[in-house]
Amino acid sequence: MAVQFSEEQVHEFVFAKGLEALIDDCPEIDLPSDIALRPDDFDDDFQLWRIIKAKAMEKISRLHRLVRYGEFIGSKIKLPIDKSKPMELDMLGYHEEGLFVLELKVNKSAERNAFSELFGYSNYLAEMFALSGAKDITNVLVANLDAKITRQALLYDLLIADRNIILYRPVVANDLEGLRLQLHLPTDEDFQHFTNQVLAHDSMSCVVTSFHDLPDWFDSEEEDGSLNEYTQKHLSDVCGYAAQLMEAERLHGFCFIRKRWKEIPVYYANSLIICATNPFRFGDRQRSSLITAQLPEKQRNIFFEVPELGFDGRLIGVAKRTIKDCLTHNYGREFETPLWSAVVTSGIEVAFTHNFGFRPTGIFREAYTGYLNAIYAAEADGKDVPDVSVLKVNEITNWFQAWDFMEMCGFTEEEKDDESPQ
Repeated sequence: MAVQFSEEQVHEFVFAKGLEALIDDCPEIDLPSDIALRPDDFDDDFQLWRIIKAKAMEKISRLHRLVRYGEFIGSKIKLPIDKSKPMELDMLGYHEEGLFVLELKVNKSAERNAFSELFGYSNYLAEMFALSGAKDITNVLVANLDAKITRQALLYDLLIADRNIILYRPVVANDLEGLRLQLHLPTDEDFQHFTNQVLAHDSMSCVVTSFHDLPDWFDSEEEDGSLNEYTQKHLSDVCGYAAQLMEAERLHGFCFIRKRWKEIPVYYANSLIICATNPFRFGDRQRSSLITAQLPEKQRNIFFEVPELGFDGRLIGVAKRTIKDCLTHNYGREFETPLWSAVVTSGIEVAFTHNFGFRPTGIFREAYTGYLNAIYAAEADGKDVPDVSVLKVNEITNWFQAWDFMEMCGFTEEEKDDESPQ
């Protein structure tokens, strides 16, 4: 939208007209959400970005249906901040599931601050209500965000930070009466760029917490090559709690229990393995160079190395709390931080073992369950798909099914050439 009118004029017009009168229909958002999830061949035609796209489109569609029929209840709401100048919220409204805040940015120069201002307002409101979170206030941005960095920021907040945020572009012809608000949909290129390497093995941090058996609760006894039920139950419960802590920390990955075969002598019989995508391992070096170029040369590596190690510390903290909260008091344990890319391709680590209690979290959970639902949808259409359980939850917690998924989306090209454990 060319700047033909002042932000004040556009503000008054939008507030007076209301969103239902201004927001255009968007036929693309009404397409079946599973279209992007149905490759004809799950081995050769698998593309992770399509699953991420389908999840994002489903969320955008839900927010669009809520916001377009929302009603304004206030304009230019002043939000006091101690004794300093108060923030001014452009518009406040409600839809059938709660409140929304709308930030309007007409001038291109003002768009760079759009996200920070919008979230500042919604956080201010959320703090008024005990235990409310990032998803309890819907964020509506009306702006032309043409820069790639801002489009990627939108996807980050939508999928990783898991905020309820939606963007409309203002389009006007000759006068304000012709103003329309058009829903912004990320492009395939946006999703491909966003998804690139996000679940690659080399981007994963891994913590292995090893501990001894606890007689009568979990042990290494086997029946026909399988662990007994009480061992699987109790250790799966430990893994389930670890996944809850990972979700609370907004970690994107998975955890599972590894138990060595009885005939393989090891000091510790059990291991809880926690893996999560370490965002500091695949940062955009080209973009970050704009910052690191301003740092002393000796300090530039710190920009990546310190937060990468700090992230590993967060995973260790989750592992420590899991053992502390779940096993007996002061239960002995040992921590290691191996390379996941080395662990997952080692037979002694993941093949000659019982692996169970698999729990995915965050964006990995969304991608994995999206992949499984694609299989079930294709099966319902009569297509040839991998063999799966009738009950879906059995596949969500199935290590071997998860391994197949990780093999398709988590290997770099070099890793794909290596032999993987079966």
